[in-house]
This record gives sequence, C-alpha cells and structure tokens, in this order.
Amino acid sequence: MKLNRRQFSMLALAAGASSVPAFAKGTYPERPIELIVPFAPGGGTDLSARLIVPYIEKYLNGTIAVINKPGAGGQVGAVQIARAKPDGYTIGFMNVPNTMMKPHERDAGFTVDSFDPIANLVFDPAVLATRADSKYKTLADVVAECKARPGKVTIGSAGIGSNTHLDLLRFEHLAGIKFHHIPYDGGAAPRTALLGGHLELIASALGDCQRFQKEGTIRMLGILTKERFPMAPDVPTYAEQGYPLEGGASRGLVAPKGMDPGQIAAIEKAVEQALQDPELIKKAEEIALPLVFMNSKEYGAYLQKSNQELAEAWKATPWVE
Repeated sequence: MKLNRRQFSMLALAAGASSVPAFAKGTYPERPIELIVPFAPGGGTDLSARLIVPYIEKYLNGTIAVINKPGAGGQVGAVQIARAKPDGYTIGFMNVPNTMMKPHERDAGFTVDSFDPIANLVFDPAVLATRADSKYKTLADVVAECKARPGKVTIGSAGIGSNTHLDLLRFEHLAGIKFHHIPYDGGAAPRTALLGGHLELIASALGDCQRFQKEGTIRMLGILTKERFPMAPDVPTYAEQGYPLEGGASRGLVAPKGMDPGQIAAIEKAVEQALQDPELIKKAEEIALPLVFMNSKEYGAYLQKSNQELAEAWKATPWVE
C-alpha cells in the first residue's frame, strides 16, 4: 500500500503522540510532596518525621516538605490528609493509637478506611518520666504518693485517647490508684510543662524523653516493654516493678484514599531503603528512636487490627462523654 504525503504525516504524528507520555510524564515525584504531621513541632511524631524525611528524599530522589497541622489530638491534620487530592503530592504521618482513636470517640471526619497505607517507620515504646530532681525514683514511689494523695498527683499526656493516656488508664487500674490527668496536644507540651515545674510526671514516649535523660533534666521511671529496651538499658520495665504492662505508638505514612499504587510503591521502597541507611540508624539510636519498617500491605493489616482493638477498648472503658 502506497501512502501519500498527507497520510504519512498523519501516521507519523499519531506514532509520535503515542510515544509522548513516556517522555512527558516524567518520573515521580515531579514536584515537592507535602507531608502533613497532625501534631505540633517538637513532639515525638514531629521529631520522627523530621529525622527520617531527608533519607526518604535521598532514595525517592524528590523533595518532601513537613507541614505541621496540630489540633484535637491529631484530628485536624488527619482530616486534612483524608480530604486531600490523592494525586501523590499530599501524604500524612499517622500515629497509632493517638490519631486513630478519634473516630471511636466521636464523628472525627475520617476513619481508618479514609487512607491508603504506605509504610510504617517507627514503633516508640511508652515511658513514665519525671524531672531529674524529683522525689520519685521508682514506680513504687509514684504509687505510694498517689495513694497518699488520691487524684492529686499531676501527670501530663499527649491527649485524651492517646496511647500515653490509654497506658495511664491501664496503670491506674492495675495499681489501684488515681492521678490528676492533664491532657495536652502532642508530646512536646507536657514535657515542657514538666521541665517548667508545672507537672509532677508525664506519660510519654521514649523518643520524647531520651535526649533529656541524657542531658540530666528528666528521669524515666519505667518503660512499657516486655524486657529492658536495648536503646535505654538503664530504664527498668513496668513488669520488673510489678506491673506487667506493654505499650507504645507506631508512626507511619498514609495517603488519601485513591492514590496511585505506583506512587505508593515508590515511597514505600524509598522508606525501606531509608530505614536501612547506616547514617539514619546511627542518628535514631542516639535518640532511642526504634525504626520498624512495615510495607504497605503489612502496615495496612496493622492499621486494621489496631483499629479493631481500639474499638474494643473504647466499648469497654469509654473515657469521654
């Protein structure tokens, strides 16, 4: 078949057009990605994000801007993540159980199914801490004071329904005591209040307190791990002090529902590579931040399982009216 000049030109244009996307589409990400952190700067979730993000950028070959959107114990930021356009350029840093507890307490504007899981990055054990110059040296000291002054010993947490609050409730039940609980929004504020002499104790995360213990301003009285934690071997467990409790918080990346699976896979791979980076591992060890990778599928299963456990906990002992 012979083609005239016009037919040949049209075929050439069509062939050229079909090949354009491979060159014009480019490689993800083509512009900066916004990472919404639903807590204030300075807390464990924020510090985790800011420590790890440069290494994700390194392996993703892209830019990630950390955007703090605090409020209502993580609800404000989580809603913004859930409502974002799922174009791969807005993702979020999820804290479990702190943020995922909100839909069980009230109509929060999101549920666990509002997000696509990307990867887990951290699992941070919970601790009970006080000022280094405090009279409290052990959990036994705390229990004795709470029994002497029921409902008067002040303790701060990262907020109502946070993992630190839930751990506190379990400790109260097991020890038969009652604190004067003061909730904050995130982990940085109660630590600041403790150091300023406005609180006697904080229910916190290891990553929030380790640097301050090394500096000599905070003393951790107990850690909620099964055995002594390698990154903080001098901190006794709750169990060895007579209270067999375990607890902590996971921190991972999620996307608004409907994000392209290829984009999710690209970030997931970059996270896995980042968490194996020797430089990051060293920095994380210095502040006792436990890096724990879960891929998208594993993290999604973890979120669903945690959500079910939170629903059961709320049904058994609701803590807000």
